[in-house]
Amino acid sequence: MSSELTDFFKLLAEDKKKKKEEFDSVVGDLGLDSLFNEVANLKKETKKKKVQEQKTVKAFEKWLYSETPKEQEQIIEDVIEESLDEVLEVLEYHKEEPKSELIEKSLGLLAEPSNIKQQNDPLTPLNQKFATLDDLQKHYSTFLSRIQQQLSTLGGGGETKLRYLDDVVGVATNPSAYNSKFLQWNSTTNKSEFVTINSENIVGIVTGYYGNFFDTTTQNVVGVNTYQPVILNTTDLSNQVSIANSSHIVVANSGVYNIQFSLQIDKTQGSGAHIYIWLKKNNIDVSNSATELAVQGTSSEIVAAWNFVVQSEANDYYELMWSSTDEHIRLKAVGASAVVPAIPSVIVSVVSV
Repeated sequence: MSSELTDFFKLLAEDKKKKKEEFDSVVGDLGLDSLFNEVANLKKETKKKKVQEQKTVKAFEKWLYSETPKEQEQIIEDVIEESLDEVLEVLEYHKEEPKSELIEKSLGLLAEPSNIKQQNDPLTPLNQKFATLDDLQKHYSTFLSRIQQQLSTLGGGGETKLRYLDDVVGVATNPSAYNSKFLQWNSTTNKSEFVTINSENIVGIVTGYYGNFFDTTTQNVVGVNTYQPVILNTTDLSNQVSIANSSHIVVANSGVYNIQFSLQIDKTQGSGAHIYIWLKKNNIDVSNSATELAVQGTSSEIVAAWNFVVQSEANDYYELMWSSTDEHIRLKAVGASAVVPAIPSVIVSVVSV
């Protein structure tokens, strides 16, 4: 960018030289400085000068902050080259102004070097004046190079520790209380909140949800070919999965869950019969979820055991359903005996996957 700006000022200098030769041929020995001063004083009183000045400042700003060489070439072609006379007039108009004012008008920046000449620093003093356009060109190139160097060393600003940000709640004052918690955005409060992975208010994470349940009673059939829910009266382990209304398996959070069960089935008398087992979701039968089992006769216990993998929304509930072709079929529970622990009639395990 610095080499392009240097070429640009060379172009201005050549144009000035040409104009000076034209003026010399007309006015003879009349000094250019006095002529420019007179012209500048006249232009201060006109609105046209202000418009030209603003146009030039915008051209400088647009060219300086353009991102690609193609954009710079287009700006020079469309704005600067078409108004070369105006650019030259504005530069001559400002040639006696303090440097700081010129920088502010051409870049939108106000440098703050010392008002006292600093050794080996051509940008000082602040209130120096430009005697020639060449001086302005050299100063401007130096200033631009200095800005580029400073920008290359700049880093990010602001707070560097998450816990001290204004929209993070609580952790700055009590950090130990937030160990192993996760940061979640709350659009209601417009703040970030730390929550546990097992909390019901966390969204989008289902790892760690589970429930293990069983029933300690024997469940008899209510009627031939009549459906009924499997009852669960005991919660062994539970995390965001629970039992409601004795048979509803409720998942508090959305996600994919594996529902695994085992039923101990028995027949108290008579010959063989059949039992059907299937899954309901939110009181609606899940299609293609039923299985038929044959019970051979009295005291010929069998165990029905398989699993369902289901996609759930928050607060969906599931039920295991069963029906029998014989009124003597039951789900059998047996108390502990000798070295054998108790046998539940039903065991259900639910785990998020």
